[in-house]
Amino acid sequence: MPSSELAELYAILSTQMQKMGNMNSTGATSYANIQGMRSPQAGHIFGSKNKDFKVQTSDLEDEVKLLEKCYSRVAALSSSTSDFFLRLDQEAWLLVNSWSQMFTGLSSRRCVSVGMLNGTLETIQIKSAKLAEGGSPCYSIPTSEYEKHQGTLGPGGAIIIFGWGVPPSLLQPGRVVINIETNAFACSMPDRKEQLTSIQSLPGYHVGFLEKSYDESGWWAKYWILIQHDQYTQVN
Repeated sequence: MPSSELAELYAILSTQMQKMGNMNSTGATSYANIQGMRSPQAGHIFGSKNKDFKVQTSDLEDEVKLLEKCYSRVAALSSSTSDFFLRLDQEAWLLVNSWSQMFTGLSSRRCVSVGMLNGTLETIQIKSAKLAEGGSPCYSIPTSEYEKHQGTLGPGGAIIIFGWGVPPSLLQPGRVVINIETNAFACSMPDRKEQLTSIQSLPGYHVGFLEKSYDESGWWAKYWILIQHDQYTQVN
């Protein structure tokens, strides 16, 4: 293998090691029998699709339309297909990447994306999702397993929580921190690696990271969390 290809391979592996959170394995065997999923999921490393690409100008004209399009696509996804995890991860990254291109220069705004997967046979109650720091509401982008009026995420379902900050200034750093509380865990997700990321599993549940990714310049953070029962932990 040429030295240039070896260098590229080493860089990719190093990047993925940095992106891994509490989970020790995100390979195909780890995804084979996660509870709640309608079909076995193909091996996918969350964060492996985090590569910058040019977004069409027409998709960057309005942040509300950007969120609405993402909402519509995610609502159509289902764990009945083996590429469910891949497509969810692509949608989360498309949102973050588009946001970075929509707000540039003096109008730049940090953003945080937190994705959650329900790997149990029970519904997960999402009690609250709000910004401890930031300049927006928290937007919820769920799959069809989410029941809006009850605020519950059904087995095999997923939801992306997205929020952003204000343009940084001398008086306002424009930071973003998303706090989420459910009947399975509580967490605090910041926009930068230097700030402590906290997650506390509640009795009966095991909750861990499939992905922790951060922009080197501090403009975005992207997370994926897997919720499982204590007695049925497929990914450790």
